[in-house]
Amino acid sequence: LACAAPFGRVSPLSFAAPFGRAGLAGRPSGVLSLGMSGALGLREAEEDEDSLPTPAPKFEQSIYAVSTAPGMGGIAVIRVSGPDSLSSLARMSKAGAKAPKPRYATLRTLLDPESGDTLDQALVLFFPGPKSFTGEDVLELHVHGGIAIVNSVMAVLSASPGLRLATRGEFTRRAYQNGRMDLLEAEALNDLIHAETAGQQKQAMRQMSGEHRRLYQKWRTDVLRCIAHINAFIDYGDSDGLEEDEVLTPVREDARKVSRQIEKHLADGRRGEAIRAGLRCSLVGPPNAGKSSLLNILAARDAAIVSAVPGTTRDIVQVRLDLGGLPVTVDDTAGLRVTPGDEIESEGMKRSAASWTAADIRVLVLDGSVLAEALDEPRAVVELLGDMTAAAEKEAQESFEDDEAGFGQPRAGNWRWSQDISETDIFEDEDGDGRDVQKGHLIVVLNKQDLSSGDAVSHGKIAERLKPELAASLHRDADDLSVRWISCATREGIDELLAELSQAVGQATAVADDAPLITRARHRELLRRCNASLRRFVTSEFPVDVQAEDLAIALDSLGSIYGDVDVEEMLDVVFRDFCIGK
Repeated sequence: LACAAPFGRVSPLSFAAPFGRAGLAGRPSGVLSLGMSGALGLREAEEDEDSLPTPAPKFEQSIYAVSTAPGMGGIAVIRVSGPDSLSSLARMSKAGAKAPKPRYATLRTLLDPESGDTLDQALVLFFPGPKSFTGEDVLELHVHGGIAIVNSVMAVLSASPGLRLATRGEFTRRAYQNGRMDLLEAEALNDLIHAETAGQQKQAMRQMSGEHRRLYQKWRTDVLRCIAHINAFIDYGDSDGLEEDEVLTPVREDARKVSRQIEKHLADGRRGEAIRAGLRCSLVGPPNAGKSSLLNILAARDAAIVSAVPGTTRDIVQVRLDLGGLPVTVDDTAGLRVTPGDEIESEGMKRSAASWTAADIRVLVLDGSVLAEALDEPRAVVELLGDMTAAAEKEAQESFEDDEAGFGQPRAGNWRWSQDISETDIFEDEDGDGRDVQKGHLIVVLNKQDLSSGDAVSHGKIAERLKPELAASLHRDADDLSVRWISCATREGIDELLAELSQAVGQATAVADDAPLITRARHRELLRRCNASLRRFVTSEFPVDVQAEDLAIALDSLGSIYGDVDVEEMLDVVFRDFCIGK
């Protein structure tokens, strides 16, 4: 979404961008499906009272596309949207056939208009605009899902006058442009389509319900009221004998309240984005400790090669899992040893440290069968991991500082020269906004319990002895890590480890209250921009008309989140709150 439009202009939507152009949140364009069936487009059957009052643009061309997944299936849904929806059906129907009754499934024999051959017997549904998913006349053809059937119907539609194949996401784009949904709902619809787990589904449905929009609309209304008061003072303050502080003091207090609420909203630990994109778990440890065996157990398949030869894994092997109802990508990494055998192994170790640094959940796998005799080797590996992690973090910090070196510097023609770089510093975590790499959940797994001498009591003593040493080497508090024994060969302790991993996923995404979570970097950036503008306004010593520009930027930022930016709204508030025409 290109949402950096200046104040007073609606930010454009890039759902229909062709391949090669930027799409949502840096992902390839076309992240929305070509269409949605009426069963998922809940606005087909009833008018949405909360729909935006956007005037419906008239699209001359109708569009069509297959809304169901490609390939062979029992049913395929082909959707047509636009003024020629019914005429396209008439071309495939017998002469004199009646139009289907709106919102009723009708059995219809589809014919090839050129040859007269029967294409299929289909269920036909017609949704007249504006009470449809796109806000236009919508036709849905529920045909049998054979490839030949779908292709033949699509060929007839392609030859129909006024129709063209829809671009990616164009049905949703028309729904937005026709006021059937806002940008937040469009993004939530995309998230719902791509949801892999129950947690992602729940978050997407919550955003589709309008909860996020109502929160941002409330803040925008508060900022709009501040602008209205300042504009009224600029235009009529002299004639009414008002002092500047009489107006600015309460307005600044209102802006400060909104800023505090936004800061609290931003201090969510990026949990919403973690739920949407998934968490990352890294398995790290010395060679032959059992990392690949553990990955295969978690994946319930042979995802990684397991061998008695040390150093089998040279690169990162990733598996996507559902843990605790949320998606988790588990990294099986190259083994760590103090003296790598060659350059390839050394590069693999660097990637292991990078995976460990970026992970939300970290699992250090050690060979428990050798711990009863000596701790020197595992201690050296852990110290090496601590050093490599520190080096990776330092490199990431320096890279970020280089990228941001010019940010916030004075630039000709840009009045925002006073913007503070700390407002967008992703490493700043004073309010919990950043993802501190040192705060990821840490589990130490002592594998090969079946090969270790001793009983449960001696194993417990080894774990207690290891805990403070591991914590010190990894620069963590001993209370921040757990140590548990498992056996990948006998699966002893695996159920308990899975339970702890699921608990760690829940803790990483849990929230203290029931407030909606920020789900995309686009929303976070706009909220940061809004908050930065409000904070500049609160402390500004510029003339009042210049200060008003900060509020205008804050207003634009909030409106850009859900696609509602309208200069005329300010006039409505001015006339409602002040007696201008006295």
